[in-house]
Amino acid sequence: MADEPPPMAHPGMQQQQAIEFFFIEEATSLWGFHWLIEWSTSSFYIKCLHPGLQSAKVSLHGPDPNHPGKQHLRFDLDKRDLVDRATRAGGRWSSGSDPLPYYFSGRQVNDHAAHVVRFSAEWNTFIRGAPGPGNSRGPRQKSTFRAVMRAPEKDHVAHVDVYLSLADPYWPDEAGVRAASAGMGPITNAIGMNLTAVSVHRPVMSQPDPYGDVRGDTPLDQCARGMAAVVDDTSLLWLCEKVVPVTHFDTPATG
Repeated sequence: MADEPPPMAHPGMQQQQAIEFFFIEEATSLWGFHWLIEWSTSSFYIKCLHPGLQSAKVSLHGPDPNHPGKQHLRFDLDKRDLVDRATRAGGRWSSGSDPLPYYFSGRQVNDHAAHVVRFSAEWNTFIRGAPGPGNSRGPRQKSTFRAVMRAPEKDHVAHVDVYLSLADPYWPDEAGVRAASAGMGPITNAIGMNLTAVSVHRPVMSQPDPYGDVRGDTPLDQCARGMAAVVDDTSLLWLCEKVVPVTHFDTPATG
């Protein structure tokens, strides 16, 4: 079965300063995590706008003459004050988590671009009775595009694939993405790097996330909505929405 980009609420394939998005199941009014993608000088940043996850940050640092040799991509905790705020808001981690930071380079797609991050939310995180993410700290005034995207149907997963280019913006099948209004961006930083994002629905088993199931048979009322971050064997960072037993979250988000 071929991958099929889902329709989005608003077309977004034009120059942007910052982007926000989340998935929603209209039948249950259940929405997923609210994300912000922004830039500053030679870098891009991806942040979650929910208080309990505000300490987690993806940093995509390009070459900067003021910080020579610091070009890298990583998932890590933010500044100490944000970590403290996240903890006070109820943010928790699993003690079984690998230590941060996670460094990654992405899957190279051509000579100047790579697929660097994948947001992933499976259909069973939006079923009736599933826990929601709680309040959001958005929207942000800086955001020039905000997308509300439909949750995946049964046995499917919603992905938002993020591409980082050192030159022109990269789009996989640009004509198809544009026809489906499934693209977001580009966002361009001060040194001419471009970030683009594409929303796609796929069958779960076509490209399963490397983290796998964490809920098992635990009743939904004993679970919370969580995020699993993992770098796969191709150096792609996955940010996966999961329904997680509350007993897994046994460590404050203190780093």
